[in-house]
Formats: sequence, structure tokens, C-alpha cells
Amino acid sequence: MADEQTFESIPAHIRRAMTPEQAAVIRHQLARVPLAPEGAGDDPVAAMRADYNDERAFWNEGGPQMVRTDNLTLPLAGTSVPVRIHRPADAETLPAIIFIHGGGFSVGNLDTHDRIQRVLAAESGAAVIAVDYSLTPEAVFPQALHEVAGAAAYFAARGGEHGIDPRRLAFAGDSAGAILSLTATLLLRDEPGTAAEAAGLSDDASVGDPAGDSAFESIRSLLLYYGTYGLRDSATMRLYGGWWDGLSRNDLDDMLEAHYRGAQHEASPYVDPLTADYSKPVPPMFIVGAELDPLADDSRALDKVLGTFGRERELHLEEGALHSFLHFGRMMEASRDVLAWGAEYAAARFDDV
Repeated sequence: MADEQTFESIPAHIRRAMTPEQAAVIRHQLARVPLAPEGAGDDPVAAMRADYNDERAFWNEGGPQMVRTDNLTLPLAGTSVPVRIHRPADAETLPAIIFIHGGGFSVGNLDTHDRIQRVLAAESGAAVIAVDYSLTPEAVFPQALHEVAGAAAYFAARGGEHGIDPRRLAFAGDSAGAILSLTATLLLRDEPGTAAEAAGLSDDASVGDPAGDSAFESIRSLLLYYGTYGLRDSATMRLYGGWWDGLSRNDLDDMLEAHYRGAQHEASPYVDPLTADYSKPVPPMFIVGAELDPLADDSRALDKVLGTFGRERELHLEEGALHSFLHFGRMMEASRDVLAWGAEYAAARFDDV
């Protein structure tokens, strides 16, 4: 680890604003020996992912036990996508939260966010369906978006085959997974045929409405944790972000360029969902930001836009927390709290059906 990466080298206005638990997490991370430094070997992407997976293993230990966990593979948007279904209760049919992991579109998988999934399942009483969408740089926009929307369309049509109530679904996602959750919902609403085709349903009369209109209606809420929603500059981007959270301005620019390949400059609601048409219905949203996150203003902006159109939403800004704090439930009560609150939010809207 580079010499300058010490706790004391974090800017004072960030370091002094951290909660003691968040500071303890950073100190824990600094004490860890990286598995494979970024850029090492012949495949720097593989090395980066291996180190990320190794670092996340500690944070996924423990947590709630599931009654059953199923791993399957679905054909979505022209590729095979691994999916994991956690079931917290022995019930014939359960509502389900479709979980989309973060990781800058380039790292993360079913295992790196597994404890988060299990906590959401245990706290909500719903199944959690985790989707291991294709990563950048192997896949670029809109591949992951179509896989995520296709997964929702699939379970809205065929959920009963997996013990899932197809009329009671929700999305949850952190960071890149949050914007994928939001934009997939917009795609289900505005281009249902695209989502149905991604799920392989467009020509299948056995699943009811092949246009996929019912898939959007099945999404009862969105749980969005510290996502990027389209801002390219903001006060929080100028105040926060660096090596300690992997979100310096260069990190953000590189992440967006690698995933969108120039499309991040286009006027599209699937790239910049702050510009989407919220005069049309959207599900209720539970929006969580972190005070010391460069993306905090994205959450504030989304809340503001939704409020302008009178849409149901709830915004929570976690004081003294950094980006990615959702992972740190072994050391941070704040992580456990916002997951429980989000789970309660989803469960309440399942009950409204």
C-alpha cells in the first residue's frame, strides 16, 4: 500500500467528520495486506477483482442464516447470468427483492454482497434475488441494464415457478446497482418490449402479456443506496472522494467512461435518470446517501426531482459515513440500521398489494 495512504492523510474535514465506527473501518482496511495490487500481472482487471473479492470476504462472514439458497443461471439479454435466491422462510410463495450489487460496474458478484442480501431477506421476510450482471470492460452500456430489466421481467412472468409471487417484487441496489435498479424500472415502464425480449419472453404466449407491461406494475418499491444518478459535478464531488473510498474525480470519470463509452454525455434517462419523465408513475423509493460521499448530492437531487412531481419517496442521509458503508455491518450499526429500514419499507409496500 502506498505510503501516503494513511488515516492521517485523509483530509481533515473528512477524517474529523467520520463516526468512530466509520473511522475504525478505515483503520481496519488500512491494516489489510492487498491480495494483488491493481495493475499487477498480465491482467490488471482480473487482479483488481481478485483483490476486491478477497477484501469483501471478511465483511460477508456471519449474518442471518437462510432456510434455503438456490443458485441458477438465466438466459438474459443474449448471455447466461448467474442468479442467487435467498429464502428466509419456509413458505410456498414469497415476495422478492431483486438485489443489484455495486462495484463501479466493473467489480462485485453474488458473493461480495451476500451478507447484505441475507440481511435484507431476514429483515423483510421476502426472498432476495441477486443478479450477477455482466461487468465492464467485457460488457458495456446498455448490456447490464438489459440483463437487470430482463431479470425483473422474467420473475414477473415466471416467478411462480421459483416460489416467488410475481406481483410483489422490489428492486434494491447499492452504488452502481442503485442506478441500474432505477433505470431498469424506467425501462420496464417505458420500453416493456425491450425488457421482455431480454428475458426471452417476447414470443412466449404462455407467460401472459408478452409485451411485459405487468412487470413494471409488479415493482412495488425501490431501495436505492448511495447511487450515481446523473450529476457530473456537485458540491459533494468537490468536497469528498479519494483513495479511501475509490471515488476520486478521476475514479468517477474513468468508471463512467469505461461503462458508458461516451454515452454518459447523451441525454438519456437510462444514463441520467434525473432527466426521466416523473410525471408518469414510478414505484415508491427509499433513498439512502452517505454524508461524506461524493455521490451524496445525487441522492439529494433525486429526492428533489421526485418531490417536484409529488412522487412517494423517503430520503435518509447517514451522517459521518462514507460511500460503501452498507458493507460494514460487522462494525457499523449505521449499516445494519439502513438495511433494516429499507427492508421494512419494502415489506410495507408488499403488504399494500
